Amino acid sequence: MKDRVNNLRCTIRAVAALSLATTFVVSTNAVAASRQAAVVEAPRPSYARVADLVIASPAIAHVSVKKLTAIPAERAPGLEPGMQRFLVTADTLSLIRGNDVLAREASFLIDLPGATGAKPPNWKGRAFLIFGKVEQRVDFFQLLASNALISWSRENEEMVRRVARDFAASDAPPLIEGVDSVFHVAGAIQGEGETQIFLVTGDGSPISLSIVRRPDEQPHFGVSLGEIVDEAAAMPERNTPLWYRLACSLPARMPPSALAGQTSAEASAAARDYAAFQEALGPCARTPTPLD
Repeated sequence: MKDRVNNLRCTIRAVAALSLATTFVVSTNAVAASRQAAVVEAPRPSYARVADLVIASPAIAHVSVKKLTAIPAERAPGLEPGMQRFLVTADTLSLIRGNDVLAREASFLIDLPGATGAKPPNWKGRAFLIFGKVEQRVDFFQLLASNALISWSRENEEMVRRVARDFAASDAPPLIEGVDSVFHVAGAIQGEGETQIFLVTGDGSPISLSIVRRPDEQPHFGVSLGEIVDEAAAMPERNTPLWYRLACSLPARMPPSALAGQTSAEASAAARDYAAFQEALGPCARTPTPLD
């Protein structure tokens, strides 16, 4: 009888130890899964949004938030109604771009929706990519704008690094400032024709667009980089530097000044082709991603 009791006690202890170990493993796995989910679920910004931030920012940093401190309204000049200003203190994890030094612990100001005295969001431990510049104070990062930050994830950081590298390349496409001139030539048969559109660029380098139509075929769109219009040129791939320059910089409508010298029929055809080219490019989606 005594042996049976001892055996029962040993069995109970073994089951309890196994249960505790299982609970620890499940708990550990749950924490890891939660952290992984937090990274996976970080909102993915659009290519155009990232390009806007990268191009305008001398410095880009990866930081982890330690705390947020509310700034009284009387010490927050320029604060818009319905907004609350916070001083964000964060650990600098890496400086992705910038020739300046950024302190290991740095701070930045941000305006968030909420009434004065509102409770700050629970950002402790959250990682962000922030865009702006570092000036005289190496412990202070000046955001490009109050919404110039995106939630960190491995994918988001890789995207930011790729965009920064592409626009720093020697062959990166220039800023497009407008449309210089347009020419439309009708074909020998009904429904045939070609429109060539010459653009104005920030550095004076030539960029031209071509729209070729043939009966019973979809229009062929091309972009040529150079003095000579390349008949084999194609539409740039979406979410690339050239696509961004075109989709986000071309005027919404053909400027009348670019149509000088064209007949009414030619001008109408050129405007139609220009609109078709923009539709083929797709929209420039640059809305900021939510932070919460």
